[in-house]
Amino acid sequence: MTPATRRRGDALEAAIFDAVFTQLEAVGYRKLTMEGVASAARTGKAALYRRWSSKDELISDALKHFLPEPPAEASTGDVREDVLRLCRTFRDTIHVCHGAPIRVLKEEASDVHGEGLLHDVVQSRLTGPIKEALYRALADGAERGQVRPGAVTRQAANVGPAVIVYHTLTESSEVTDAFVVALVDDIVMPMIRP
Repeated sequence: MTPATRRRGDALEAAIFDAVFTQLEAVGYRKLTMEGVASAARTGKAALYRRWSSKDELISDALKHFLPEPPAEASTGDVREDVLRLCRTFRDTIHVCHGAPIRVLKEEASDVHGEGLLHDVVQSRLTGPIKEALYRALADGAERGQVRPGAVTRQAANVGPAVIVYHTLTESSEVTDAFVVALVDDIVMPMIRP
């Protein structure tokens, strides 16, 4: 075990949160342990248990720390630009967290308990706001005549994020800008155009 390093406050918390994502990437959600995070953060296990009583609380706080506030819904006046911006925001947020939200949701959803604390955090800070902003972008686009009224649905708003998640889980954790542009231009726009 790596010897503990004397850090406090924000420096210690940052090291612990970085260690959470390192461990999620290395061993996954199910195998992540408080001991493993403490070792990766080069601190004592007691430092973690003073702040968090379980790994779910620890991962939840790490996600809250790294996940941005929900995106602003400021419309550009062009539905393609709005959808592209929101899909990039979704992709960038997953990247900042090293894909952890997607891995956590995948492993937690297949767990006996189903959706739990971590699902709620990812839903409230990432997937829910992005899908709602995409839905609003489609509705605004329909008002401007850029979107077929029948295409303003929750399912249509979910397509971009769903394809990004699928790609992250099955192809590569790297979602390039070219991939996002092709997703918007080749899939989303033809689906919603009048």
